Amino acid sequence: MTVTPRSKARWVPYAFMAPAVVAVLAMVVYPILRVGVQSFFDIRPTKHEGAYFIGFDNYLKAFADEELWSVLGRSGVWTIGSVALQFLVAMAGALLLQNLVGGRWLRAIFVLPWATPLVVGALAWKLIYQPNGLFNQVLEGLGLGHLAHAWLADPNTAMGAVIVANVWRGFPFIMILLISGMVSIPEELYEAAAVDGTGSVRTFWFITLPLLKPAILTSTLMALIWTFNSFSNIYVMTGGGPAGSTDILTTFVYKQAFTSFNFGYASALSMVLFGIVAVGSAIYIRAFGKEALA
Repeated sequence: MTVTPRSKARWVPYAFMAPAVVAVLAMVVYPILRVGVQSFFDIRPTKHEGAYFIGFDNYLKAFADEELWSVLGRSGVWTIGSVALQFLVAMAGALLLQNLVGGRWLRAIFVLPWATPLVVGALAWKLIYQPNGLFNQVLEGLGLGHLAHAWLADPNTAMGAVIVANVWRGFPFIMILLISGMVSIPEELYEAAAVDGTGSVRTFWFITLPLLKPAILTSTLMALIWTFNSFSNIYVMTGGGPAGSTDILTTFVYKQAFTSFNFGYASALSMVLFGIVAVGSAIYIRAFGKEALA
């Protein structure tokens, strides 16, 4: 068979893609398949040696586990609460920086939380929330000292405290994507709206927001996935406590694997986590992405 220059050219894109495909297969697909296989086995090195095939018992145990359902509820509060607040803060920041003189310089400052290493940021917020930390000192200075207490040690306030820390870290990513979307909106639309006497609120509602749908979909979808899969922020700040009040699915899986050493059950929970993210992302795109992706 004669190899022509044209046939060689066809294989060039595949040759460039091959390293990336191999990396994805090795670093993503293989671990998922491996965890999927382990989920059908009883793997508890502290109880017995080796692995024993038990079929769907780990999955049946998961769906019958009342603690897991509580964890899923907290995961929903953590994810939806974090992303909703991130979006609101990001939108306010994007509108402010777009209309503010020197906004380009301020963007670099606003991005600092996103650029900060996750563990460093979590440790900083942990110190802020200490009984003698900055947050309580600010309350004292405002004459609200009676509200000061150990925020991360109180089951009633711990989840809200870690959500605030997560909002601080996550909003710059959404904000930058929103600003990028705003820059691409034709200026003529705003000029026409101004000529027609349209107010700023109606301009935002009928021009800015609809044309930002692609950026909103992309940024919030990625934020939802990252937040639901988040581990380090909560683990560093609370470890899932106090009394499990901040225990989400990722920390619950970690404890099953590296505290209880029940690797088979942890693998099944990991597959549940993967399924929730995959199905949830598909539903989100289906529900909100038709117009944005058109």
